[in-house]
Amino acid sequence: MSSPVCSEYNIALQDFNHHAFTTSEQHKDSTEARMTRDHSDLRKLKERVQTYNPFSADDESFRNIVTGVEATQNVNVDDLFVVGQRMVDKLVGQLAFTWSFKRKDKAKTLGDASAVKISTEESIDPALLFQRLIVISRAGDLSLGDVLEFELSPFPPSLFEASGVFRKPDKAQLARAIEELANKQSETAITSDIPKTESYVLDGGSLIHRVPWDKGTTYDTIANCYADFALRNYDTATVVFDGYQETPSTKDSTHERRQHRQHPLVSVTPGAVFRGTKDEFLSRGSNKQALINMIKQ
Repeated sequence: MSSPVCSEYNIALQDFNHHAFTTSEQHKDSTEARMTRDHSDLRKLKERVQTYNPFSADDESFRNIVTGVEATQNVNVDDLFVVGQRMVDKLVGQLAFTWSFKRKDKAKTLGDASAVKISTEESIDPALLFQRLIVISRAGDLSLGDVLEFELSPFPPSLFEASGVFRKPDKAQLARAIEELANKQSETAITSDIPKTESYVLDGGSLIHRVPWDKGTTYDTIANCYADFALRNYDTATVVFDGYQETPSTKDSTHERRQHRQHPLVSVTPGAVFRGTKDEFLSRGSNKQALINMIKQ
């Protein structure tokens, strides 16, 4: 009851002394720092939406508007109600205290697919393989001598590694053969067969890993760095890339040997900002190909 009376005395004393008593904003969302941060976040969100527009009618892929990572077919977070209903249906008729939800049944998000594991090798029992070959030798056209003529292995070890991919070529042996052939030829024969040229041929795969990337730069800036590097160091050069298409190629065995985990597919656009690490981005062949296409332009 005395609060209104005291407030009148308080106001009168402030007017008499020409002083005013004020308090700061009591709600944290009304502070200047919070409003500045909200404006900054709103500006960043606007830039992300303009770069990776999730409402574009031309591209209906499900992607992260910050990193540009595109979702795989396993991502079903947009159907979370269907996934939840499916989990509830499995719970019907079960004891509540003994039932446990499986991780594989929950909705898959983009965070769950941060890396894709390459399929592992299937092991084959040599004893089982030997038994099957014995059966074939007795029931088929092959004799036991023909069956045991080769090493018991699910693949030819002379051509394939243990992981099932082709063995690496012996480039040193090829270089020695070329050197021996050149030594047998005269200097005049070599110079007459090899035309003089002032052009360089660069390995595109090595060039991609040679130029460093700076975080916060756009993909078109990164592509221009490669062009500037080639012109600055080699003037006139021809860059040869392997090509990283989804179709099979002669370099598939080499790519499979180098890769253990794949980074998700990233939507590479000129104005998009590169985020993440360079090694993760280049672990996916489609990401490499998109960058190569931008460098060629």
